[in-house]
Amino acid sequence: MMKSSVNNSLVKYYKKLRDKKYILEEKKFIVEGSHLVEEAYKSGVLLSVISTTLVSDYGVPCEVLSEVALKSISLLKSTPNIMGVVKYEEKSEIIGNKIVLLDNVQDPGNVGTIIRCALAFNVTTVILSPDSVNLYNDKMIRSTEGTIFNMNVIKMDLKEAIKKIKEKGIKVYYADMEGSINLDNTKIDDYALVLGSEGQGISKSVASLCDNGIKVPMNSLCESLNVSVCGGIIMYKFR
Repeated sequence: MMKSSVNNSLVKYYKKLRDKKYILEEKKFIVEGSHLVEEAYKSGVLLSVISTTLVSDYGVPCEVLSEVALKSISLLKSTPNIMGVVKYEEKSEIIGNKIVLLDNVQDPGNVGTIIRCALAFNVTTVILSPDSVNLYNDKMIRSTEGTIFNMNVIKMDLKEAIKKIKEKGIKVYYADMEGSINLDNTKIDDYALVLGSEGQGISKSVASLCDNGIKVPMNSLCESLNVSVCGGIIMYKFR
């Protein structure tokens, strides 16, 4: 039976899954649109589907809601006709030998793009500092285009993370316009790369723990690059 009221108890529950408190309590969050639902399904984290019509393609429960009820749950201007309830997996282990660390990177679009680049260029773990964007931020999830479901993404104090990375024998670099290593003149196989916030860059305390700074050579008329663009270039070179 279609649930049409925005005051329906189930609709209210879905709306709560937009709130940080309830996401962490329930270990679930919502994704919007067929592409993210499909990617969550392929990754084995799709718990149920919410739609305006009965959907049986994914082998999970489907709740049929009216367009009005679905719109009350959506965070988008144009409400899609399908959403998914996805398992929130809290990961904590640093795996692999190509690692990206984000120091206070708060723009969800940038973080999402970095995660997407990381998967494309063979990075095995992305680590967000505690003051970076939430892992279940809707815009960030959409910016990853679903690649987040296939990437080991964790939140961890970066000083602790760098200590663990160095114990694995991996050198830690940071992106810096004044870095001593020119990207054109080097090839690194195993690495950890720290990318700093959009406005402040990398904190001095984190930079002091790194082995070297890496600079991306560019035309002198360009003062700097967006953090996701810079990160993507370096990840591509070291892929």
